[in-house]
Amino acid sequence: MRPSVSLQITKTQHIICKAHINGVACQLLVDTGASSSCIHSKLQEQFKLRSKGDPFDAAGAIKGKMEVIMTGKSKIKLGRYEAGKLSFVLLDLTHINQTLSSQGSLQIEGIIGADFLKKNKVIIDYRSRKLWL
Repeated sequence: MRPSVSLQITKTQHIICKAHINGVACQLLVDTGASSSCIHSKLQEQFKLRSKGDPFDAAGAIKGKMEVIMTGKSKIKLGRYEAGKLSFVLLDLTHINQTLSSQGSLQIEGIIGADFLKKNKVIIDYRSRKLWL
C-alpha cells in the first residue's frame, strides 16, 4: 500500500501539506505547475540548506525574471514518509505569502513542484484530501 499525506485546502483553494526539511517542520504549497521545488530564500539557514552553483535567472507566475540559486540535496519527509533527498531552488516567496495573508490563508515556507511529484509518482486525491506517494 502506498503511503499517504493529508492535505489542507486554503481559503484561496491552494493545496498545502506538512513536511520536514532536514528535520525542520514546514508547510509546503503543492504546485503541479511549478517545475522545481522551492524554499523561501530567507529561510535558507533555518532549513540548513547549502547553496550549490551560481545564481541564475528563472521565470515564474509573476512578471519578469527572478534571480535564484539551487541548493545541495536535503532530506525531505512528508507526513511519516521519508521521501529521500531533494534539491531546492532558493526563491523569494514574499510576494506569494503577502497574497496568501491578504486573503486570510496560511503562509508557506516553500513549494513542492513537479520534480518531486514526478520522481515520487504522486497521486493527488482532491476528494479525500490526500497525497499518495
